[in-house]
Amino acid sequence: MKILSLLGSPKKNGNTAYALNYLEEQLKKQNHEVKHVYVSSLSIGGCRECYWCKQEGNFLCCNNDDAIPILKEMIDADAIIFSAPTFCWGFPAQMKALLDRMFCLISWKEGDTESQSLLAGKTMALIVTAGGEVKNNAELLGIAFNNMIEFMNGKSAGIVYIAPCEGIHSINDTIKQQLDELSKNF
Repeated sequence: MKILSLLGSPKKNGNTAYALNYLEEQLKKQNHEVKHVYVSSLSIGGCRECYWCKQEGNFLCCNNDDAIPILKEMIDADAIIFSAPTFCWGFPAQMKALLDRMFCLISWKEGDTESQSLLAGKTMALIVTAGGEVKNNAELLGIAFNNMIEFMNGKSAGIVYIAPCEGIHSINDTIKQQLDELSKNF
């Protein structure tokens, strides 16, 4: 399986990266092909809500930046892993911009009851770290993520919450077991 792995943390070697790297290694042991992308190193602007992507004959987004290759890789992948720390009850700005730009991957026509998605049927997973608790904090990212999966007609492999995450030592055997279980859902 071809898996796109997105690190949404501004810290390239922080807690979220450590957890994601652990999951990626488990997936590689299962002979999955994993491509790791450090989202925070990219120049990704937000969605302009111009609806260019919804006009007949247009593909993806008119905002030609580093999001375009990632969006194409999402289409080509069999599965996508999103990972991020919790920032002010949401995703970090760089990851949020990419999530918003995924709007170009869906289409609908007047009278349709469901959207048509270029990510339909794809398996998606989320790793969330947070300095605080899960309740009313990290869980908000999970709620948004599950709504996105439903909107994109995707399938959830699951969510692993690492909270409170007070350093790499917080990614202990219990968390690694959860990541091992998550790896089996691909």
